[in-house]
Amino acid sequence: MGSLRLVPPDGADWTIDAVSTPDGVELAIAFTLQGTPITARFVIDRPDARKLSDDLRAAAGDGTMRTFPKPVSGG
Repeated sequence: MGSLRLVPPDGADWTIDAVSTPDGVELAIAFTLQGTPITARFVIDRPDARKLSDDLRAAAGDGTMRTFPKPVSGG
């Protein structure tokens, strides 16, 4: 993994940058709080980075399931 930058499409004032490191991942979450720019940096080892990734995918799947109605089964 090289570098990943997530910028919200709605123009919200936050970004997430992820950069691989020899031991895991460094996440930088930047946002503005009461007009002051803030960046929180987290260094995560590989097992914790995998757990975070798995948990984010699970949350996205759960959110999708709650957002879209289930199809009506014919029968």
